[in-house]
Amino acid sequence: MKSKKVLIGLLCTIVIVSIFIIIYINTDMFKTKEQLFWKYFLKEKDEIVSCISNDNVKNYNNSLKESSYIKEGTISINSKLDVIKPIEVSILKKGNNKEKYNNAFINFSYDNQNIGEATIIKDDNYYLIRSNLLNDKYIGFENNNLKGVASSIGIKNTNFIPDSLNEIDYSELFTLTDEEITYILRNYIPIYMKHIKNKDYIKHKNINLDKNNKNVTAFELQLSEKQLNDFAIDVLNKMYEDEGSINIISNKVKLINNQSEYCNSEKIKEKIKELKQYLSNKDNKEEKFLSIIIYKKENNVIKTEIVLKDDRTFSIEKDKDKNKIIIKQYDVKKSKIDLKTTKGIFYTILNSINEITYSKDILNDTTSKVDVNIICSIGIERITINYNYVEKIEKNVENIIRKKDVEYIELKNIGVDVYKNIMKKLPKINLFGTGKNN
Repeated sequence: MKSKKVLIGLLCTIVIVSIFIIIYINTDMFKTKEQLFWKYFLKEKDEIVSCISNDNVKNYNNSLKESSYIKEGTISINSKLDVIKPIEVSILKKGNNKEKYNNAFINFSYDNQNIGEATIIKDDNYYLIRSNLLNDKYIGFENNNLKGVASSIGIKNTNFIPDSLNEIDYSELFTLTDEEITYILRNYIPIYMKHIKNKDYIKHKNINLDKNNKNVTAFELQLSEKQLNDFAIDVLNKMYEDEGSINIISNKVKLINNQSEYCNSEKIKEKIKELKQYLSNKDNKEEKFLSIIIYKKENNVIKTEIVLKDDRTFSIEKDKDKNKIIIKQYDVKKSKIDLKTTKGIFYTILNSINEITYSKDILNDTTSKVDVNIICSIGIERITINYNYVEKIEKNVENIIRKKDVEYIELKNIGVDVYKNIMKKLPKINLFGTGKNN
């Protein structure tokens, strides 16, 4: 009888513990503010990453790497008040990724009138370009030492010219493998735990975001400038000695530019040392510097906000129905136009961006569709930039022009005078129109 009571007690204990575990995993009960923040942050992260690189996207991209394809799309720029006249670039691209060659046929339209066309041939590591805007003959160059080639024909500022042109796989660039994620978490979570505590998390209830989202709950992580700075220094210290993390960075840089100096681990370590020195010399304040806020309704994340030093706010949302990522920027406090320096141009462009939307749909095993839309505001003017294309994997694409099929002039041999004469042929475009209200 005694052993029977012990067995019943043990079973009851197991049942109670199991119930608590189920409740803990599937609900928000018993979780700290920190645990709730990361639960919904990671949920939002997974949903956003799935837009860029889910199983369908990966399978499609793997097939594309070994196939021929046809890609048709347009880039358009329009302004609400016609301060900038409409620009449209239509692109037809076809090629074979396995054999590393393709053709791009481009048409340029300005103010609703066709102003020129261009043909670009890529054959392995060589490019050939012909355009009625520049020269009726093909001009060819090897995809290597482009800064040196540009300098040889008289281009003085080559800072904006890469050493080589890379076709970037953005789904690979912005995602990490499960092994990489596990490695990063294992090495850097202890540093995170050292600097960021449960007291840095705040729970907000009964927030009314808009008419469709009332009584919303939010979980916020607040960090001071000093706290964030000290955390970054410890991360950099760890990274400097961590070959695994440096290899991950190096591999991402190679996707953008495999000739970059930062493909070399020693160069990355030099930059880490430089950043660490810069942060160590900063005079940091204890006041709030960064907030990350996760808004959730029921069990769904509505949006994530990043508030930077009360200077600007970014929000990230996912439209589940349209498989679309929406990034918005608002409350920009320091916005001025500076076109005199590279840094000024960068911040002028950054401050003007209101919204970016991105969607990629795999329509079937052989067809994908991408749409990118950017909305900018400069004063009262509203400018929309759109890029969209449909790409189809084909067993065979005919009439592709190869390097051996055309005659061409080597770019490095055309000389400064010929380059200047070619540039004089560029059409003179008055970018700014008269405006609808004039």
